[in-house]
Amino acid sequence: MGWRTLNISLSIIDGISGRPADDVRVTVVGRLAGEQIHRLDGHTDRQGNFMYPSGPERSGNGEDYMVEVDVDAYFASQGIVPGYKQVTIVVRVVNSLTNYRIGLLITPFAHTTWSTR
Repeated sequence: MGWRTLNISLSIIDGISGRPADDVRVTVVGRLAGEQIHRLDGHTDRQGNFMYPSGPERSGNGEDYMVEVDVDAYFASQGIVPGYKQVTIVVRVVNSLTNYRIGLLITPFAHTTWSTR
């Protein structure tokens, strides 16, 4: 195991309004060999962005991160009952020194993701 800094950033766009989706609840769960090693809960900012800065931590083979996005509460706040309650994206960490950027377009009945590293 070695020391590293890992950053996962998420940008969410509301596909109905075409604007950033602000105040969406996001949870990031880090797992190593299937066991939870850390967790961060938060919300997107006004620009629809959420950042998971892990800071210097131990990292090893088999580490991945589950990014959970609560689309149910977001659309419920607008009076819409969506078909999805949550969107979950599992990020495979290939290089612990890489910044992972995820884009997510959400609507009440569909979503699209993309990523760059």
